[in-house]
Amino acid sequence: MKKKNVTRKELAISVNEKLGVSQRNAAEIVDTVFAIMKTTMVAGESIKLVQFGTLTVRDKSPRRGRNPRTGESMTITKRQMVSFRPSKRLRERLNK
Repeated sequence: MKKKNVTRKELAISVNEKLGVSQRNAAEIVDTVFAIMKTTMVAGESIKLVQFGTLTVRDKSPRRGRNPRTGESMTITKRQMVSFRPSKRLRERLNK
């Protein structure tokens, strides 16, 4: 079974159908929500979506790694990453 990704366009179409707004306005709504989420995470803040889950920005420390092509040892620099923790309700629905 091939897994399918949901695109921004598909989200906009769903907003259009559910709220009855034009497709252009629905696309603007979706883009605005993602822009706000992006700005919030870049600022280092978490996003809690009730009954869905929490997106948090985590710091990863530098570590030793190796280049798989050459086998050469190298240091992987410190960086930030986004992690998602699903809500209890979402986990329950996924595991039914």
